[in-house]
Amino acid sequence: MSPLVPLICTLIPILVLQLGTTLDLRAPWNVATCIMIIFVCLTCIQHTMTDVLYIDYVIGMGIASTAMDAIHMTLLVRPLHIFRHQEQPQPAHELPWSKRFIWAAQLCGSPRGLDWNHRVKYLPEHSTKSRQEFVLSHLTSAASHTVWLDLAQFYIEHNPAFKSAAAFASQNFTRRILACSGYMVFYHCMCLIIHSLMSAFAVSFTSSKPSSWPSLFGKWEDAYTIRRFWGRTWHQLLRRFLTPFGKEMASFLGFKPGTNGSSYTQLYTAFFISGIVHVGGDAALNFSHLGLSWPFFIYQALAITFEDMTIAAARRAGVTETKWTRKMGYVWVICWLVVTTTQWVTATVIAGLEDGKAALPSRFFRFSLCDILVRYAGVL
Repeated sequence: MSPLVPLICTLIPILVLQLGTTLDLRAPWNVATCIMIIFVCLTCIQHTMTDVLYIDYVIGMGIASTAMDAIHMTLLVRPLHIFRHQEQPQPAHELPWSKRFIWAAQLCGSPRGLDWNHRVKYLPEHSTKSRQEFVLSHLTSAASHTVWLDLAQFYIEHNPAFKSAAAFASQNFTRRILACSGYMVFYHCMCLIIHSLMSAFAVSFTSSKPSSWPSLFGKWEDAYTIRRFWGRTWHQLLRRFLTPFGKEMASFLGFKPGTNGSSYTQLYTAFFISGIVHVGGDAALNFSHLGLSWPFFIYQALAITFEDMTIAAARRAGVTETKWTRKMGYVWVICWLVVTTTQWVTATVIAGLEDGKAALPSRFFRFSLCDILVRYAGVL
């Protein structure tokens, strides 16, 4: 299969969503549009196979994210009427169709709502650096994360556990933690490198401002609870549609805003929908293991509920927040994520290997500085 096919199948659902957004349809045509976009997503997700475990999962997840955003854009809100760019001179629904399409492309290309009236909460602070300083810092960030990416790539390529599903499953828990950590480092660094290069390019060659490109991830020191990890430290790329889904569900169940019922309904709905998005990755990875990612996200909602109960009990007992309670929080977050993420990544890697996919085929990742240095030293 040509490598262009997965790329085209990734872009088609986004283009169809943009087209549907420009039409500003009401019932029943908005429902028909939503069904059509989801059908396009389901069709395209079957043709995204690159036989690269990491790439297939990310593409499948991206297409599923487009499907969820389609439900949000066509059924829950009227984008042309409620979303507005900061530099937009007139409402989008008053623009001619060609400009509405460009507007929709900008909207879909900014899932965190940067420079829009729906900017998601808790994003990192605006950059106050000059253009030159911003570009230099992001190129430096890309270079430093490339080193970590190369280390993770070297570890994965030379770890026999990644050669077959049986080998990966036969590892003891400690080795499995190391293997899964290597894979998550690879994923994390790849995301940061892509974002850093895109940011540097946009600020260098377009009118885009440094303040329009906050960091992809928040501060790690904020992650002293599971809630804060997912709400502040981890990327917020899905939050634009997760929040409306949660609010609609809370309203449907009759919970008033600000109540515990509303809060926890939104919490569980957000992780439920997030799980569905990642099930798209399962579908692209190995359709016979559909749904293996979903429990991980429900576990996070359960952990946050337990965490809230524990914090509330501690406050009633007179315990106040100190640097030591935060340190205990960091330990709790690390332990929880190590255990649950290891189970999740193990399941996805085994599913991909069973389907004949390779972790990092050399045709995609041919150059490795670590590999060259080790071979030069005569170790391998």
